[in-house]
Amino acid sequence: MSVDVLERRLENERQVAEAQSRSHDRWPDLLQVAGLDEQYLRLKRNGPCPFCGGKDRYAFTDKYGDGSYYCRGCGGGNGLKLLSVVFPEKTFMQRVRWVLESLGAGLPESPVRPRSADAPRRSGEPMSKEEFARRKARHVKLWNEARRISVGDPVWKYLTGRLPELDPADIPAVLRFHPALPYWEKDEDEKFVLVGKFPGMVAAIQGPDGVCCNIHRTFLTEDGAKAPVSSVKKKELSLEIKGGAIRLYAPTSRELSVAEGIETSLAVRVFRRETCWSMVDAGGMEEFDFSVLDDIDLLRIYQDNDLPDSRGVRRGFQAGEKLAERAKAMGKRVIKYAPAKAGTDMLDFVRSLPKRS
Repeated sequence: MSVDVLERRLENERQVAEAQSRSHDRWPDLLQVAGLDEQYLRLKRNGPCPFCGGKDRYAFTDKYGDGSYYCRGCGGGNGLKLLSVVFPEKTFMQRVRWVLESLGAGLPESPVRPRSADAPRRSGEPMSKEEFARRKARHVKLWNEARRISVGDPVWKYLTGRLPELDPADIPAVLRFHPALPYWEKDEDEKFVLVGKFPGMVAAIQGPDGVCCNIHRTFLTEDGAKAPVSSVKKKELSLEIKGGAIRLYAPTSRELSVAEGIETSLAVRVFRRETCWSMVDAGGMEEFDFSVLDDIDLLRIYQDNDLPDSRGVRRGFQAGEKLAERAKAMGKRVIKYAPAKAGTDMLDFVRSLPKRS
């Protein structure tokens, strides 16, 4: 056996072991994220088998937290085998890497898992369990209605319109294409009315624990332009969890980059080859929860140099400064990147920086 083959085998074994460890007790979430029909995830209830088609032979048991199932007709297996139902084109190792990518990116699709009652909340009146469940159900519904971005769809057209250099391989799983996002606005009586439905991009905002706490939406047209609405970018009704981010990629070292917008963060990936998370907006950058940075030594901040608002406040720039101060106070190394000229488009700024490979 050649050295290359041996090294590849050892690396595959390492990845399988890591995937099994990381995915323990998270398979219901992972499988729903992947797109497996919920009828196959009803715990210990007999139903149709996704493999052999038997009417009532199959049961999802998840007995050891490994996504296990058993069918009286064709036998049993685990979550990695169930993934082949929705990813028939993927090899075993490709499914393993999908698991690692999803979990490394914070498993945005985990909203189906009930959150503990002592989960962090914003100050103020606590949200009722009923309202929390209602909002979470909205998130799950939106996410499940969306699908992976593919070349030629409206989201692809939008992203490559802003970033022509984008490669399909750089599209993270935390971004999806929704074919018909409902857009609501208040009328003169302060009642919400449906303006219309638009294709759009949905992005999972993960809280400090890696569980989805909100969905960010970008409303588009079929040709990838911004939709003719008053607010092209909106967050869904929040679960009121502070400190979240759109974790576009899993860190592969002890370094992490952050920026406000999704497009800027993708540009950092394309031109700088860095793992970059989107903070969504200035508020998100200010509130970013540092508990997720325990394994990070160096934080790179791509900082807006925005024009002052009517009160003279430069919210984006100040948010970056506050984040840098907090990171330094924790003993992290910080490198800040900001345009010299106020009002410079951040994507253009990132494009102008020295390329990294």
